[in-house]
Amino acid sequence: MGFQDSVENVADCPFKKGGNVMRWYFVEVEKHHEEDVLELMKSSPFKAFLPKKQRYFKKQELVTWVERLLFPGTIMIASNFPQAEFTKQFNEWLSQHSDISQRIHLEEKEYFSLQEDERLLLNSLMNEQHVIPISTGVLNEKQLIVESGPLQGVESRIKKIDRHQRTAQVQFQICGQMMLLYLGLIVKQSD
Repeated sequence: MGFQDSVENVADCPFKKGGNVMRWYFVEVEKHHEEDVLELMKSSPFKAFLPKKQRYFKKQELVTWVERLLFPGTIMIASNFPQAEFTKQFNEWLSQHSDISQRIHLEEKEYFSLQEDERLLLNSLMNEQHVIPISTGVLNEKQLIVESGPLQGVESRIKKIDRHQRTAQVQFQICGQMMLLYLGLIVKQSD
């Protein structure tokens, strides 16, 4: 279940206003200050969030799962405004809030947004906290079968597997450009 599914019944749901198309806008921020900007954005009229992914982490004896930013140096804002209107409204709000505007890269023309199919795919992989959890699968005679997790059903997008790092390079189209995202995947050899 994606984030949108989890909020559809909420009265003030930002994802279903007046039948307008919901867009996810990329807003560039200072690297390593994404969480600070997100915290400051909580008092804004905009619905900001940080997409993340779970990753395997090992250092000496410590083995754990950590959350990493999916798009470092950016926050995402969900809005039903078209691009030009969003840019105008967001920039106007930023001009009145110097505490946050110093950490955000102001776009003069427009902020990039995901295409509807890109947003729906990414949303389907995330949980309610906007995190893409780890998937698990089995390698059967060089064919990957994802048994559980968000990558189940999108195996054709997986271009490379790193069993040691427990990651998969997954190909996505983001803002019209193909890119590889490194997502968590535990792969076991079939019996």
